[in-house]
Amino acid sequence: MTLLEAAESLAIVELSSVSWINVHSLQEHHRAVFIMALLLPLSDPRLPAELYGGALRFWPDQNRVLGSPAPIEDQISELHGSRLLGNLASIRLRSPPLWIIEAHAGSREERLGWLRSVITMEGRSPIP
Repeated sequence: MTLLEAAESLAIVELSSVSWINVHSLQEHHRAVFIMALLLPLSDPRLPAELYGGALRFWPDQNRVLGSPAPIEDQISELHGSRLLGNLASIRLRSPPLWIIEAHAGSREERLGWLRSVITMEGRSPIP
């Protein structure tokens, strides 16, 4: 699985709320952790209890194993080119090997527009 395939495997609600991705380098593969910005509970009472009720919490992170032999930098470029998560910005840390990829990072306007859409999806009022 590539990074793009991992993103495509997310549920639509998850995909639309990805804030950033951490890619950890392991022995024989990589692990992508998709960090969601979606705050639960949601405000729509028609939703299942696990989404509508309970204490304030973030949507759980989603983990995917990346088994592709392609370099992570190439996989980030492929995901960026797809625009599935908007424009991406990334940085690589050497020790321990970790890539941090910010979604919807092309401009301040892109990031704020995406954040407004997430807040609206939660059923809250975005700040103008």
